[in-house]
Amino acid sequence: MTTLIFLAVLSVLVLVHELGHFLAAKITGVEVEEFGLGFPPRAIGAFRNSRKRWKIFRTSFGKISHTIFSLNWIPLGGFVRLRGEDGQSQAGDNKNFINKTASQRFFILIAGVTMNFLLAAVIFGIGLSIGWPQATDNLPKGATVTDQQVIAIEVVKNLPAEKAGLKAGDAITKVNNQTVDSVNKLRQINNQNGAKEISYQIKRDGQVLELKVTPQILENQPGQYGIGVALAESGMVSYFWPRAIWEGFKLAVFGLKDIAVGFWQLLAGLFSGQNMSDQVAGPVGIAVLTGQVSRLGWLYLLQFVALLSLNLAFINILPLPALDGGRLLFIVCEKIAGRPVKANIEAIIHSIGFILLMAFVAFITLKDIIRLF
Repeated sequence: MTTLIFLAVLSVLVLVHELGHFLAAKITGVEVEEFGLGFPPRAIGAFRNSRKRWKIFRTSFGKISHTIFSLNWIPLGGFVRLRGEDGQSQAGDNKNFINKTASQRFFILIAGVTMNFLLAAVIFGIGLSIGWPQATDNLPKGATVTDQQVIAIEVVKNLPAEKAGLKAGDAITKVNNQTVDSVNKLRQINNQNGAKEISYQIKRDGQVLELKVTPQILENQPGQYGIGVALAESGMVSYFWPRAIWEGFKLAVFGLKDIAVGFWQLLAGLFSGQNMSDQVAGPVGIAVLTGQVSRLGWLYLLQFVALLSLNLAFINILPLPALDGGRLLFIVCEKIAGRPVKANIEAIIHSIGFILLMAFVAFITLKDIIRLF
């Protein structure tokens, strides 16, 4: 089931991304030769007319029937192949990608990233209109909060919380049979009991568990008893729908900013000699996370899809060969130099970039498998 959910989530993200390229190409008049979900070899497809090909698509949207819509055997991505994308052009061919202006090509390339960002913003907006799991500190006016609870967001090693089996993501509902709905109340109960063993009732993956914990005075909290866990107040946050749309857009912007900061910290760690590979997940790691999140409920899965969509947008906009950002970089260089980079040189650079990218994915996937087993 986890694999099916992961493939469904991945298909939606890729479909939305490639749909952005497809629609932008149609708007600018570039012919789309193939719209593929997954990577070749091809499994099935709807083809344009010819003696050896059959046509099952009929629509009034331009000449969409000239596009091959394919489903491919490797279900880990997708692509839109444009006429002239390989750098080959013919004089007077106004449907050729390479013959379009720099601004039109820029628009086509950035459309995929834009669609992933908009998908996240729409999901956040829908979630915030019906009730969305979110931290409840510093909420703006107009927010409605229900089902407030205290969440463990980080567990410190070798302290009482870890020894008792508390994990990040656990919701602490009761302590010594007293209902806990705020961090201050939890700290108050800990201090009242001192160094005596107390009972923590938690929710984890839909199950209610009871843990025995003995608080102690912590180094960073003189005179205060604690168990060594970072806490946050969370609840179901909702807004009236016009405000929810705006808050969803803001959430997507801040989410993208946080991803950029995290990526920068990752790079800084790598250059400083730290082993940061455990903080990066490949397809296997993301599939495992998808399964874990799906068990929390469909709202959490929807939130996870939005975050994955933002990550996909950020990764694709990086100025690296074979990614959308790398292709955008060549257009920027063309505008600065006043002439395009030779097509064969650009193709070689993108090919090398793709090989390195696949090697990196393979390395991270291997790390995921080792971590899993």
